[in-house]
Formats: sequence, C-alpha cells, structure tokens
Amino acid sequence: MKNSDSISSVLSTSKKYSIAILFFALSFFTLSSSFSQGTSNRRAQTAYQNGQDYIASRDFERGIKFLEKAVELDNDYFEAHYALGSHYHLLGNRDKSKLHFKEAARIMPNDPRRVSLYMIVAGDYLEEGKYEEANKLYQKSYQYAQSQSQKNVAIKGLAICKFGMEGMKNPLDIKPERLPDVINARKLQYFAVLTADEEEMYFTARDGDDPRADEDILRSIKKDSVWQTPEKVEELNTRSNEGTCTISADGRTIIFTVCENSGRQVYGSCDLFISEKQGDKWSEPKNMGNLINTKHWETQASLSADGRTLYFVSTRPGGYGRSDIWKSTRNDRGVWSAPQNLGEKVNTAGEENSPFIHVNGKTLFFASDIHLGFGGFDLFKTEIDETDPTGWKKPENLGYPINTHTDQHSLFVTTDGKTAYYSDLKIGQRDIIKSDIYKFEMPEEIEITVSRYIKGTVYDAKTKQKLEASIDLYNLSNKQIQSSVKSDPRNGKYLFVLNEGSNYALNVNKEGYLFQSLAFDYSEGTGENVTVDIYLEKAEKGSKVVLNNIFFDTDKWDLKPESKTELDLIVKYLQTNPKIKVQISGHTDDVGDKAYNQKLSEKRAASVVQYLINAGIPKEQLETKGFGEAKPQVPNTSPENRAKNRRIEFEIL
Repeated sequence: MKNSDSISSVLSTSKKYSIAILFFALSFFTLSSSFSQGTSNRRAQTAYQNGQDYIASRDFERGIKFLEKAVELDNDYFEAHYALGSHYHLLGNRDKSKLHFKEAARIMPNDPRRVSLYMIVAGDYLEEGKYEEANKLYQKSYQYAQSQSQKNVAIKGLAICKFGMEGMKNPLDIKPERLPDVINARKLQYFAVLTADEEEMYFTARDGDDPRADEDILRSIKKDSVWQTPEKVEELNTRSNEGTCTISADGRTIIFTVCENSGRQVYGSCDLFISEKQGDKWSEPKNMGNLINTKHWETQASLSADGRTLYFVSTRPGGYGRSDIWKSTRNDRGVWSAPQNLGEKVNTAGEENSPFIHVNGKTLFFASDIHLGFGGFDLFKTEIDETDPTGWKKPENLGYPINTHTDQHSLFVTTDGKTAYYSDLKIGQRDIIKSDIYKFEMPEEIEITVSRYIKGTVYDAKTKQKLEASIDLYNLSNKQIQSSVKSDPRNGKYLFVLNEGSNYALNVNKEGYLFQSLAFDYSEGTGENVTVDIYLEKAEKGSKVVLNNIFFDTDKWDLKPESKTELDLIVKYLQTNPKIKVQISGHTDDVGDKAYNQKLSEKRAASVVQYLINAGIPKEQLETKGFGEAKPQVPNTSPENRAKNRRIEFEIL
C-alpha cells in the first residue's frame, strides 16, 4: 500500500535513528582516519587494510570478513570496529552495526574528537530503552559538541533520557490482555475501533508482512460477550488495499483510507473515503472530495460520536511539520468544511499521527515523535480548552508502560473510559513482524470525561413497524442541540452518546406522528447505559405524550429555565400543525392533600399554556386541564413510580 497506513509504513517511522547514524557515520569516517588509534598487531593491521581495499572495490562480503578478522586479532582495534559499524549499517544489518559502534565507543570513551560516535551510540541505547547508558553518552556529546546542532541533539537526547528514567520509576498499573485468537488469527491486525456499545469491532488486517500483501477491513460482532469470527466488509474492500478506518458511535458511518492503484478515484497518494450503512449493508464508498483530500497524503481518520466532526492526518502544505492533524466539520446538508489545522499545541515540526477523538467529544489521543516522551513515537492526550474553543490544552504523555522506547501508534478508548485497545507490534529477525490487538484497563491516573450511550429502536405504536424518525439530542445544561440523527430506515435503530455532568432531552419526530420526549439525568455522572425503544403514535384524536422535559421546583408551578428547550419544540410543532387542538394536562402523585394536588396540577398546566400563548400560539388551539392525583400512570408504591406520576401531558383533541 503506497504511502498508506500499512504496518510497513508504520515501521518506517522508527528508522529516524538509522538516518542519524548514517549521517554521523559518513561524516565521521574521515575523522577516524585522521586521529588513528591503530593497533600494534601487524596481522590485524594487514587484515584491516585488506578489508578496506575490498570494500573500496565494492566487494563487501570479502571486505567485512577481513575487518571481522582484524577485530578478532585485536578487539581493541578502534578503526576496525568503527569501519564495521559503518559498513554493516550501510548494508542494513542494524544489530551488528550497533555492536561495533558500541565497541568503538568503549575503546575511545573520553575523546572530544569522537562526539559524533558518542551520539551514534547514545541513539542506539535510546532506541533500546537503555536510558542510563544513553544519558552518559549524551552528556559527553554535549560536553564535546563542536556545533550548535550537535548541542541541540544532545539536549533533546538528555531530556528524553531524564523523562524515560523517571517514567520507568513510576509505572502505571496496566495489564495488557491479548484478544482471543479468533480476532488475532492473521499475521497482522491493527487499528481496532469499536461502536459505542462495544458490540462491533472493525480493524485492518493483512495475512503477510510483504508490503504488497492485501490489506482489508474486517468486522467482528459480539454475541453473549464473546467476539465472533471476523468477516471482511465486502462492500468496502477491493483486491487492493483498504487501510485504517474510523466509525461513528452508532456504527452507521465509516471513513477509511484508499490509496493509489485501488481502482477508485484518488486525488493523491492516499485519500479518505466515506460509506453509510442502512440495515446491514454499506453504501458504495465515495471519495470525500478535494476539500478533505489533496494531491498529498490524507489518512488515519477519527470520527466524532455523532459523525459530524472528522480528525485526520495530512501532509498538505500549511502545517507545522512533516504530518499534522487536521479537523473538518459536516453541516446539515452533509457537506464537509475546509479542514483546519489543530494548531501548534498539538502539531509540531515532526510527525503527529493516529488521532482518536473520544466519544465525549473533548478528549483527543494521538501519537507524536516530537512532544517529550520515551523516544520514537509516544501516545499523548489533550483536551479542548474550554476558554478557547479553537484551542487545545498542553498534551500529556500517557506514561510508562503505555509508552516505551519503541514506537506506539493508535489507541482506542471505550465509551465509559475504562478500557483501551491497541496494537502490539513485534519485530523479529530480518524485520519479520507480527501485530496483534490487545486491550487493558485504563489506569486512574489518566482522567477522562466519562460517557454513556442510549440506544434502541423506533416503532409505530400500533403496527410495530420499524420507523425512520428524526431524533435530536439536547443538552439542557447549555440549551444547545448536541446531536441530530435519523433512526435507520431499515431496522429503526438509533444510538446517542451522553456525557457525564449534564441533563439531556431526546426529541423524536416523524411526519404524521406525535412527537416523543425523553429525559436523561447525567448531571451527577452516575448514569448507566440505557436501551429504550420508542413507540410513536399517529397524530390523531386521542393521541397523547408525556412532556418529560418540563420541570418545576417542588410545590411550585413556575417553569424552570431548562424547560425552555421542550417548550420551544412544542411551539414549533403547533406552528407546523395549526389545525390541531391540544389539551395540556397536569398530574401529581398522591403525596399530600388531595385538594392541594388538584390546584397544583391546574396551575402547572396553566403555566405551560401561558408560555405557548406568549410564544404566539392562539388560545383557541389550547385547552388546560388539571387532574391532580386522579390519573396515575403507575401505582404510587415507590419514589420512582411517584416521579412518573408527576407529569405534564400533551393530548390531541
């Protein structure tokens, strides 16, 4: 997959130390000859010279054999070790290259002329997670630095070493658990994402580590808490590669990566495509257009819970580094906005990738190779800065052992913030790789705003036919609409995400039907996931609905401010249906004096009607009625039942 998110491209990001080693090795090779340590062993000298002669004639195999003979004859032969380190590196044998560079540094441990060598070996130790050894050599590198650029490399290395040593002394308590073999059945599987209810998992898989091997998107469903055998998502996959995907909380919108030679139209090396699901079928994937995609590289998307905000990685101009994280929003017409860069708090001069926006819409996880960490790519967490809606807080490293000296990419955190999924990449000999999907329980140290979900199916109350209905979720705390969706036209299903710390109103509408109103209190952060099926009645005489989001203080009839959202929706409904006449009725429980309850119910109903009249609804369209405790919905046998009986009803006359 050219320039894609295949595991081979992820691996390529870990080679930056190799590039640095090569640069220093070539620049230092002349220095090693000018300040020769040499050897008194004539046979070693002869072997060394023969080796260099063969290498000069590009006979690397013989040349290296003679150089190996030289260090066998004298293990303190600096030039021979250094030459072997350089040549093995050029031939791609990292292990032997590192071995001989370390030997060279051992032989010449305190020579100001060897600063480049110390940086090479310090980088090797850092790549291995040996922070103490790396720290010593970076200190020497800083001490002996011959340029500001060398000092800068040493300063960065020292900061990583300090961070790494401190982090390993204070590890987080996590216990990674490999997912069952049914999920990890292939050689490579990575970038797992789940629906909000954790009933579906999508991930990218490949059967071999050959970059030409086909990548596909797979889906597994959970039955009785057990993941089932994954199946390829046929509507999305082709004979070419389909890369990392993201899915909306309700599992009905998917965005994934498509690259060149896929048979699909792309603007650049890799583009983002979108597909919508109705019932169990995905629509034909569509390119997201030339606002999202460019002639450059767009990939690694993460979709907000409601499917209206997209975070993704791009190498387009106008960023801060080699690859940045960008954001786009979708309007009510389904049109995506021109992407905005997340800014310098998130993006750096290096690479940022693998964004994941939690369903709470506030917390962003991502990987970076520049923000201070343990070396290579680390995972970070940031949150939207409430004082600056366009900005983000300073990113926090997730800590050890979530992050280590190796590269970390991709993290998915469940709706409740309790579990994280990630891919563990293991590199064996000859760069043979294996990638499996793991999970772990999120440690308490990583705080995240918890979310819950409400899901269900919309039905016709009489026929039980599954309906497509418009569903709006309102945050009563800020009186703003949080999400708008339609239930699935084939199976009537819907799903919303609710964040702790707020009260919510759910309003369900369908032409020809009476609206439904539901209330959810998450203000104390103690709510649970809820499954609620919604039964809509035809808008006809006798149809009625409880107005669950009309609020009064105890023993009062003044409308509380958070009632405004529901009341305005009723105004809109009556304006749209000017010919119907409705009754607004008040009801109480059986606590207290019967006559008092009758009066209270009448006054509360009158308050609602007066609001509607003030909003322009004709008096002739409205009727007020108070029933006191005379018509309970359920027996007044518990606090929960009494709460249900304290209500305002809306009935078509």
